[in-house]
Amino acid sequence: MKMSFSFSEKPVLFILHRFPSLLPGINRVVAIYYDKDLQKLNSYSLIKGKVEYILEESDVNDSGESLQQFRKVTAPHSWIQAEDVPFEISLKNNVQLTIFNELNNNILLLRQLNDYDGFQDLFFVYFSNSPSNFGIVDSNKIITTENKKIIGHLLKNTIDTLISNFREDRELFISLSENNHTIIQELNQKRRELTDIREKNKDGVVHLCKSYLVDLSREYGHNFLLTDEAISKLRDFDEDPGRLGDILKKAVQYAQSAHLYDSTKEIMIYDYHLIFNFLKVKRQADIAPSREQTNEIPASDIPVRYNKTFLFLNKLENAAQTVKSKNLLLTSANVGHEFPSPITPSAITDALKNHQSKINYLFKLLPTRWQVIRSEFRPVQNILNPKAERQKRTG
Repeated sequence: MKMSFSFSEKPVLFILHRFPSLLPGINRVVAIYYDKDLQKLNSYSLIKGKVEYILEESDVNDSGESLQQFRKVTAPHSWIQAEDVPFEISLKNNVQLTIFNELNNNILLLRQLNDYDGFQDLFFVYFSNSPSNFGIVDSNKIITTENKKIIGHLLKNTIDTLISNFREDRELFISLSENNHTIIQELNQKRRELTDIREKNKDGVVHLCKSYLVDLSREYGHNFLLTDEAISKLRDFDEDPGRLGDILKKAVQYAQSAHLYDSTKEIMIYDYHLIFNFLKVKRQADIAPSREQTNEIPASDIPVRYNKTFLFLNKLENAAQTVKSKNLLLTSANVGHEFPSPITPSAITDALKNHQSKINYLFKLLPTRWQVIRSEFRPVQNILNPKAERQKRTG
């Protein structure tokens, strides 16, 4: 199984590896090219072995600039004899090999422009005189001059097509990789934003609980304080915030029971005083009205066109609850500041105006939701009772 993409290797090697498929049984192909990493000429030889082809990297000796002269020629292909190529390549195992000493071979020289130094990379393809590399087994046949022109033309066009596909695939992969990198960055940003929102929600839960404790301290005549462990437990609370009042009341009663016979004014609320699941043991009918009683449909059944309005009202309600938990005035400025991404009072006003008809629809459809903004937030009340607001202004 392939472990990498074909375009992850050097273009020269990409082409060399395809010659056995293009020309089954070919004896040898030698590539000489400019290596941008080494900043010099380099060479690979693909040689037919007993079982498979062997790829061998070689050192190039071009002290007389003979190879460079070959590289300056722009003809796409030509046929040459071994004696026409008077240079040698030394294999890296120090065994000297004259690669152009097989006088009975015909050599097809294919040229491919190198993008880095502007000269031609060279592919020397060794053929025998017979056409056996093309599936013809008649040994009496020989490759004619016309055959050679056709072979050179077809192989050069094939290599051009392979290189073109190679580059297009590489560019497409780079583009897709950049897109994936952008998507990953956006996802990471959304995760960070979600983490910030969750932290804000956790802070809001703690503020709300401290506000409840102020009222409970006044009611029971003790100063109830949360320990760090209790605050940590409350920060992990991810259920209905409406249950927190009952949870804190139970915790206060639990903690106070240990101080019935002393005059302690300050009572600590520990994490074990906070019991989150005590309401779950009650029957559903005891803790929530039935649909027949409220005439309220599930949120999942709301028409899709009301989703944005529904989400906006949820954010508005959560922000209003947070403002109340901090004992601040329920103004548009304070409420807008508590949004996951803070918004201005004018933005709240514009949103309420733009969604007015849908807000009225959702308030009728879900009468038990959004109680704080219904009953205490003036901009929403103006939408619910526009006539009363006009009379107040003219009275």
